[in-house]
Order: sequence, then C-alpha cells, then structure tokens
Amino acid sequence: MDGVFTWSDDLSVGIEEIDHQHRTLIDILNRLFHAVVERKSEEVIGATLDALIDYTFTHFELEEQLMVNAGYDEAAFVSHQAAHKAFIDKVEGIARKSVMENKMVAFELINFLKHWLRDHICVTDKQYAKALRDAGYCTRQWEREARHAIQSRKRIWWKFWA
Repeated sequence: MDGVFTWSDDLSVGIEEIDHQHRTLIDILNRLFHAVVERKSEEVIGATLDALIDYTFTHFELEEQLMVNAGYDEAAFVSHQAAHKAFIDKVEGIARKSVMENKMVAFELINFLKHWLRDHICVTDKQYAKALRDAGYCTRQWEREARHAIQSRKRIWWKFWA
C-alpha cells in the first residue's frame, strides 16, 4: 500500500538538510497513515503521532534558527514562527480531542497534516529557503552553527540544576 503523501522534487527547497527533514516528516506521516488504516493499537498510533510531533519540533527549531542566523526579515520570521505555532496547536488540539472522545487518530488529522505540510513547504518554506541561499547560507557550516545555537540554549536549563 502506498502512503498518503509522496516526496517529489517539486517539494525541494534546495537546502539539503531541510529537504531531508521534510522527507522524514513525510515518512512519519505515512507511517501514521498505515498505522491507522491497518488498525494498529492505540499505543502504536500514539507513539507514531508522538514521533511526528517531536520531529516537527526539531524541524521547526532548525528552520527558525537558520532564519535568525541569516538575518531573515523580522516580519516574515514572526509570520513563519506563528504558522509553526498554529500548526502545533492544531495538531495537539485534534490529538487531544481524539483522546478525550476515546477515538483513534482520525483521517481528519492525517488529511490536515498532508495538506498543511505540502502547502507550507511549497509556499512558506520555499520563500525563506530562497532568502537563506541568497544570503549565502548554503553550506554544512551554517547547519552546524544553527544546531550549536539550539544545543547551547538547551544546555542553559541544565546549569540551573547543577
């Protein structure tokens, strides 16, 4: 059985790591689709949904840090960040509703994820990716710098517990 969403070159934003992460998100979305269609246990579906949400946070965090590092237009950055937050809120809301109504993750969520991801990649992500490439952010070095900045922020919390 094919997945609900297939990667194609028209989804490429021209940044290797971001394209890789988008492929991974599509793969996890397809695993969620198969788990629902095959009526896997709530534990399997829940774990797959958790993996999707966790990886989405990782992906959004990298995108946003790359924009900051590149000096991306502030208004466009805030708008992009708001789109990320709205997405997470919507997914968590649908998932919470499914749990409260004691239902498995519905096709409503899968359909929303598929369409949102395609639209977000094809419009919003391609806009910021072009700006990053135009600013010269096209090497592995800037990916490492972004990851380092993310990890540095996370380590700050551990200092409070030491």
